[in-house]
Amino acid sequence: MPKYFFTALILLITTGLYSQGDNSTYFHKPFAIYKSPGQVIIAGALNNYVYLDYFGKDVQKEGCADPHSKPECLVYQLFKDMKNKDVAGLSQLYDSSFVQKDFDGNRMADKLKGYTDIKFLSKFRSGDFTVVRYNFISAQHQYPYFAALKRTANKYFLTADINLSDPFTVIGSFSPYNLFNKTEESVNTGNLTAFYFVNKENKILFTNDLPNEDYSALYLGFEFYNHNNLSTELDFIRQLQSAAHSGDSAKMKSMLSAEDLPLLKDPYYSNYYDFEILKIFGNYSQISLLAGLATNEGKVLYFKYSDSAQSSNIASILIKQSNGRNYLSLRCTNRAITSILQNVYIREAIYDYFKSK
Repeated sequence: MPKYFFTALILLITTGLYSQGDNSTYFHKPFAIYKSPGQVIIAGALNNYVYLDYFGKDVQKEGCADPHSKPECLVYQLFKDMKNKDVAGLSQLYDSSFVQKDFDGNRMADKLKGYTDIKFLSKFRSGDFTVVRYNFISAQHQYPYFAALKRTANKYFLTADINLSDPFTVIGSFSPYNLFNKTEESVNTGNLTAFYFVNKENKILFTNDLPNEDYSALYLGFEFYNHNNLSTELDFIRQLQSAAHSGDSAKMKSMLSAEDLPLLKDPYYSNYYDFEILKIFGNYSQISLLAGLATNEGKVLYFKYSDSAQSSNIASILIKQSNGRNYLSLRCTNRAITSILQNVYIREAIYDYFKSK
């Protein structure tokens, strides 16, 4: 059995497998989230079901006595109620997260004017939470849309109760089957470190061992450091520690990237610099570099720190090169990198992984 680590309560429970009567094909195929340069550094995978030319009219032909019986019936009923300005009917499709004032029948009908059907594209599952991707279609146009569903007591309901921090949601936002006009490409994860996230018993769990149940996966291309071999990154960590211990503020700031020095006027970045960087490198005697992630914005370094009488903790910094020298950077501007690495569940999974190293 894989070892799971409990991280947070969420409103999800596990469910059974989908029926394949909806003309969808199941696969769990990794996709690239971030490359640097040309090499996959961050990848992801979800429980994907891709539809093969499946439309709302096909759902209607099959018949759905209860729109809550399966996701496709529910989404097609949503389309019909929106077309018919039926807000009352719409409310019956939702769980308790429905807020009537957020829906205007006339605006919905105007938005769908000219659209005659929907085309199902894909769906993603995590526990009892499902996202269905589909297009509104007309003779000339297609309009991309999605629906969030939750399964309760073997029935599906639309929901606005979405945990945006769930790794399933974060990783899924980069899927080629959830991004419009993004082409699929093959990704080899053999040299990447895997993190698996599972929704189980109202909790988000993570493990580095392949689960025997539905999971969302994150793959990271770490470079691991050998302390017997000197590297520029290891040398920088030692220099940063020495500067912090010296108490010389000018020496410490000389370690900062020139473009980041003005950020110290911002309370957010100055607090990070004073209460995290200076505190860790100035107060802890044992700092050990573990691994790095190379990006176009610099390299994210993961390290272990402690005092002799304390257990180890994990932290990370970003360094950038300029004129052949490494400098500390206070921010990363790439959305993919920050969305993944700063996610609370993913960060805890990474830190827990390195604690065992």
